[in-house]
Amino acid sequence: MDRNNQNPQDRRRRPSRKPSKVSRRLLTIAAVVGVSIFLAVFALQSFSDLFGLNQKDQQIEITVESGMSSRQIINLLKDEGVISQKLTFQLYAGLRNSTSKFKPGVYLLNSNMSYDEIIVALQTGNEKQNTIRITFPEGMTLREIANLLEEKGVCKAQDLYSYLETANLEEKYEFVEKIPKGGNRFRRFEGYFFPDTYDFFLGESPERVTARFLDNFESKITNEMYAQMKNQNLTLDEAITLASMVQEESSGHEEMGRVSSVFHNRLDNSVTYPRLQSDVTIFYVNRDIKPFLQVNNQEMYDAYNTYKCTGLPVGPVCNPGIDAIKAALYPEDTDYYFFLTDATGKFYYAKTADQHYQNERVAAQTGEVHGTDTQD
Repeated sequence: MDRNNQNPQDRRRRPSRKPSKVSRRLLTIAAVVGVSIFLAVFALQSFSDLFGLNQKDQQIEITVESGMSSRQIINLLKDEGVISQKLTFQLYAGLRNSTSKFKPGVYLLNSNMSYDEIIVALQTGNEKQNTIRITFPEGMTLREIANLLEEKGVCKAQDLYSYLETANLEEKYEFVEKIPKGGNRFRRFEGYFFPDTYDFFLGESPERVTARFLDNFESKITNEMYAQMKNQNLTLDEAITLASMVQEESSGHEEMGRVSSVFHNRLDNSVTYPRLQSDVTIFYVNRDIKPFLQVNNQEMYDAYNTYKCTGLPVGPVCNPGIDAIKAALYPEDTDYYFFLTDATGKFYYAKTADQHYQNERVAAQTGEVHGTDTQD
């Protein structure tokens, strides 16, 4: 049919190809909502990046070469993972008029640093010179760790203690909810500062120092370990407390499983052996509690002293390593209820009190001995 001969009314009935007013409004609303969501997400991410909130605790070494422009330095920070929002950092640094003051050098930065901390670091020169690597051996107490941190110029011991007493760490670490508060417990986080080698900034905040240790602890305790704690009828804190005793009583990793078996056997036969009677718990009271208290607190002393309390002490007596934790969870299968060590470090195990007395006489010939004891 000739298009020119079409009825005018037929042409009017054709659907219009232009979107209706309602469609245009919906498209506009959708566009506005989309942009709003994008801006909200961008603002939230920028805020977190600006203050280093909810960022991974990861140390990153970067090298700022002589002659690099501020744009190149910012690109480097983004590429290496120090920052996630390049535009936000560029705008913030520009407002502070600080990009021209960045100095060449080798820097050890962290992805959880705030923009202000990054800018200050890049303005001070070779920031890597202001870092230190410290190794904390297995079995150190929190007192010893805090003293070493202060000695090396990382943070003051008292500042660390004060932070741990007031910080709400349950919000960041789920396992912290499992650590008892108050009562006769002296230092709540004893046992949870995982012994390892760490890099610190000189003058670092107690908050970030704590995060290094607790992040490491959290990564080491696996779901399998939690399942084994349940099989052993132990809470997390009981497992770490037992591990701390195993750590302190064992001179070498090869003895940990047998030492652990003695404690487990006593715990499983609490009617006959209500007290664990481990010398290291007395050492902890004398070295790590009494010197820090202004007044005598015999109730607290007795809660740690396994010659006085029944079962496990109220909390860990050191910070155990992974081998001691595994030994506490997976003890050897023995019939031993006693052990002691002589002055040379040799271990003696016994099933009965008579055997233990005999071991004591033999070990005493070498000098001082310590270990478990018979019941009063």
